[in-house]
Amino acid sequence: MPYANINLEGRLVTDPEIKVGNNEREFSTFRVAVNQQFGPQENASFYNCTGNELIASRIKKAGLVKGRMIHVSGNLTLRDYKTRDGETRTSADVGILDWHFVGAKPKEDGQKAEAAPAKQTGGKMNNEEYVGDPDDLPL
Repeated sequence: MPYANINLEGRLVTDPEIKVGNNEREFSTFRVAVNQQFGPQENASFYNCTGNELIASRIKKAGLVKGRMIHVSGNLTLRDYKTRDGETRTSADVGILDWHFVGAKPKEDGQKAEAAPAKQTGGKMNNEEYVGDPDDLPL
């Protein structure tokens, strides 16, 4: 069966929803906005993402929320639908195969970002800054 593989890097525009399917298994859905620069103009594309029971479990454990920057790999399906006005539109739906956080964890309100202690190397002091996320799961 042919499929279109896609890699997205963008921000969640909705909090993930954990739902229960007809087979009594959980799955997760959320939307991701991907900004692309075309000359001086920036355009956003929106993708509906759906993950199976394993993906839903990882999303719950990681505490994924609206606004986080993530990378998603999955299978792309373009689906036409009609609006109430009878206008035909296209929806970009992604079946998630894998995902991970991108960039630093956002600061909590009222909390200062703390850099790792300075490390001394060859007489120079270099400040180290943690850019990963402790909730990241290996690929």
